[in-house]
Amino acid sequence: MYCIGIAGRSGSGKTRVAAELARMWPQARVLGTDAYYRDLSQLSVAERGAVNFDAPAALDWELLVADLTRLRSGASARVPRYDFATHTRMPEPALLAPSDVLILEGLFALFDRRVRGMLDLAVFIDAAEEECLSRRIERDIACRGRTEAFSRAQWKRHSAPMYELHVAPTRAYAELFLDGTAAPVGSARSIAEALACIATASGER
Repeated sequence: MYCIGIAGRSGSGKTRVAAELARMWPQARVLGTDAYYRDLSQLSVAERGAVNFDAPAALDWELLVADLTRLRSGASARVPRYDFATHTRMPEPALLAPSDVLILEGLFALFDRRVRGMLDLAVFIDAAEEECLSRRIERDIACRGRTEAFSRAQWKRHSAPMYELHVAPTRAYAELFLDGTAAPVGSARSIAEALACIATASGER
């Protein structure tokens, strides 16, 4: 199995590129780090809304590492399903089968040393902040039941400063850099070409 990690600012296009890769490679599987947000069902609705979801501590790293380890060993993993409207995990996880290619995408795909150690290719997607914010607002309204005012406030309070503190530094671990404003199909092809070079270098055809 080859494992690709795709990181970048919220709204930079990580999910779109990962989906395009999966379309190009039907045998590939996508694993989003967003699935590993901690279950906040023990908190009140107000308390959940105050949690900083743009900080690494919001993720269940032990479970993510355990699932990646299982997938890399050729076993299936029971991946959590996260409800962003309620900030809780859904009762039934999703079964993810091992595959030839695993695409890990998310803000913190390159953050944890243990995760980076399981990646064959580390990718970072860059895009201007205003473009990312616009995409974030569109997604939050369409998919997460948020308002534009809420999204802008959350961006200013959490997303922007946490990006500079925790996500931007992981750019140093990337081996491939992509333009988040480029067509996803072109970015996916660039990743495919990079992975082909890695396979060739390792003696696999």
